Amino acid sequence: MSIKISQKIKEIDEILADIESGAIPLEETVEKYKEAISKAEALESELNSLENEIEVLSKNFAQEE
Repeated sequence: MSIKISQKIKEIDEILADIESGAIPLEETVEKYKEAISKAEALESELNSLENEIEVLSKNFAQEE
């Protein structure tokens, strides 16, 4: 994971702020929306992976006790 999760969330928030400002042309708004969706999907996947790792570690720890 080269970029921290908090940084990824910040990037998505910045894109959404640009969209919500209404200061950018419609075409750019659509592209930024697609970018935000792509980043959000990648982040969701990363979080799901981390959740699975935590579950495995928790089960392994519980078995060791």
